[in-house]
Amino acid sequence: MIVLVTATAREPGNTDEKLAALFRTLMAYSGRYRIDEDRFITKIDSSCNEAWNGSEQERFYKLDGDTLHVFTAWMPNPGNPIGRGILSFRRD
Repeated sequence: MIVLVTATAREPGNTDEKLAALFRTLMAYSGRYRIDEDRFITKIDSSCNEAWNGSEQERFYKLDGDTLHVFTAWMPNPGNPIGRGILSFRRD
């Protein structure tokens, strides 16, 4: 599988500063995954964050009718005591 998540407000550019800003506003990785009950685990082959290569990323999921919710575990967040990422996909 391949995951690519970007911020909604990204400005193209070719200066070092703008390229660094683009890099800070994305997350990308790929690898094989396996399903284990209400979670899927991806064995990372390639990532925008070299530290993730060879690691496993765990995500939870819940199917609610035509909507798939994918979320991370609860974790410390900069500026907030605890948080989690949630993505929702709706089939039309």
